[in-house]
Amino acid sequence: MSSSKAFDSIDGVVNFISNPKVQVQIFPLTYYHVNIHNNDELKKVLVDKIVEDAKELEVPKGWFTNKLMTSFNGEPEGKEIFFGENDEYQNMLTKIYTEHLNKIFDRKFKVAIDEIWYNVYINGEYQEEHDHLGGINGSHFSCIHFLSFDEKNHQPVVFKDPLRQVRNLCVELDRNEYSEHCIPIIKEGDLLMFPSYLSHEVNPGKATPDYPRISIAFNIRVLYYDSKNHD
Repeated sequence: MSSSKAFDSIDGVVNFISNPKVQVQIFPLTYYHVNIHNNDELKKVLVDKIVEDAKELEVPKGWFTNKLMTSFNGEPEGKEIFFGENDEYQNMLTKIYTEHLNKIFDRKFKVAIDEIWYNVYINGEYQEEHDHLGGINGSHFSCIHFLSFDEKNHQPVVFKDPLRQVRNLCVELDRNEYSEHCIPIIKEGDLLMFPSYLSHEVNPGKATPDYPRISIAFNIRVLYYDSKNHD
């Protein structure tokens, strides 16, 4: 037979606690954040082309957004940046992304990019909450490169706690300062890498036709990390 006991508190302090270390955080969720130092060079080469090509794109079926221009379903034929016969852009991005992923990984590694696409926000578009678990081969990490981003007028990405529904089964103490969302401070040229299961969204922003918000997103599979094959 079990019994329960109610504990009273005095002035907000529970009277049976004597150990000053009463709060321990466990199981951290990590994202990685670097800045691409030569982003200005990429902008000069890619921004105008992406904005022009994006005008031919349609919102993919199943996406809940107000006319976000995205190449997720493929780029306009003959104008490919990522998958065209002209591999100039591919080689440029591969070199730069490899250089910056080397700053993130702490052991010898090998990754494969399964999907890569761009998103263009001009008229305050938004993108609904989603994750990247539905990739072709099942990705481990996803990346967002903020190729063109105005800190004052564009919306950053918003990450959502994947356990927030489970956490609702308990009571969160105020001292934890818990929030179910995390908003990174983004600067132009930033590259974020995060677990593909991490939900995220982009809130509606201002119309910025003279300074479009352009991101390049890609999913990666880790083939090799620290002497272990993951393929």
